[in-house]
Amino acid sequence: MNVFAKYVSGIDNPDHRLKLEEILSWTADRFPNLQPQIKWNTPMFTDHGTFIIGFAAAKHHLSVSPEEAGIAHFADDIARAGYSATSRLFRIQWTEPVHYDLLESMIQFNIQEKADCSAFWRK
Repeated sequence: MNVFAKYVSGIDNPDHRLKLEEILSWTADRFPNLQPQIKWNTPMFTDHGTFIIGFAAAKHHLSVSPEEAGIAHFADDIARAGYSATSRLFRIQWTEPVHYDLLESMIQFNIQEKADCSAFWRK
């Protein structure tokens, strides 16, 4: 996970840093075929050159971006988890638990939906 080391080390709060490290490690362990990358100063995972999921630390929350299609597909699950969302991302407050089952479903959805995608982003 050296690819994320510089980004993670830039997070001042040690609890926030640890939580993000755990999520990134979980993602890499659970989905070893995904490629960890930093693009646009954002930790993300890709598959055959296409975006799957991204994470970004903010002052009060961690943003999770599975693209608009992922947000739309999982809107009810995101709301049930208690996370706030926009059309492109949802937020996990630093004090909230991480619903790994939701993350896993989103990642699997994007991997399957983008299996034949040749572009980085959905068109």
